[in-house]
Amino acid sequence: MLKLNAELKKQNEKLKQDKLNAEQEAEATVSSVKKEYAAKGRELDRRIGEAAKQSAELKEERASINQDVERRATAMYQSRKKELDSKFKAQSLSYDGFVLGLLLYGVLTTVFTAIRSEQFVSDFKAFFIAIGQFLVNAFQLLLKGGQWASQLGDKIPQPVVATIVHYLLLIVFVGGIGIGVGVLIFLGASKVFEFYTDDYADTLSLAVFLISLAVSVYFAEPIRAAIPINLLLLLILVHIVYVLIRWYVKGCKRSRGYY
Repeated sequence: MLKLNAELKKQNEKLKQDKLNAEQEAEATVSSVKKEYAAKGRELDRRIGEAAKQSAELKEERASINQDVERRATAMYQSRKKELDSKFKAQSLSYDGFVLGLLLYGVLTTVFTAIRSEQFVSDFKAFFIAIGQFLVNAFQLLLKGGQWASQLGDKIPQPVVATIVHYLLLIVFVGGIGIGVGVLIFLGASKVFEFYTDDYADTLSLAVFLISLAVSVYFAEPIRAAIPINLLLLLILVHIVYVLIRWYVKGCKRSRGYY
């Protein structure tokens, strides 16, 4: 029993030593594995850092390339735009000069022909003489009305006061009615001018006017023989009819929803 007990103790000690050796070996293996994985983790972190750095560098390079491309594209666009603008301005000036030359030629030819046309010159003078005569008659009529109104002051017994009131009534009547009529004419002319310039002061209206003027000048005698009307008045009436036609056509298009 003692021998068996000693043998068991010996085996127990051996088992304890084996266990201790196994634990030490396991700890050493675990420590080695931890070190190995720690080293691999550090290597992986290093590679991740390098990849992030390369990604940032690539992003910066891409942004720089995009900026360079955009800068070059903008420079090319501005250069091309400046070149096209210069060509357009040159062509516009050439076209405007050509049109202005043709317009001046047509106007001067028409004016010279009008000066040589006795009928047109006669109607031209008669038109403005009639306007002047109308203004003179209107002023005389207004003056007669003022004299009639000023007679109310003559009924005052005191001569000095009667004279003052007489001329005061004359000035107030003539000046008031004259200013009122002038303001009304000015407002009406302003409305007509605004109406015309907003929608009808364009190339088409100019062409219609010049064609009407040319026809009136070149065919002054046949027109006066067929229609006993002043040529300038006829020219104005033709333009008024033209504006009314355009106004009617525009109203029809608006009512139908064209614009």
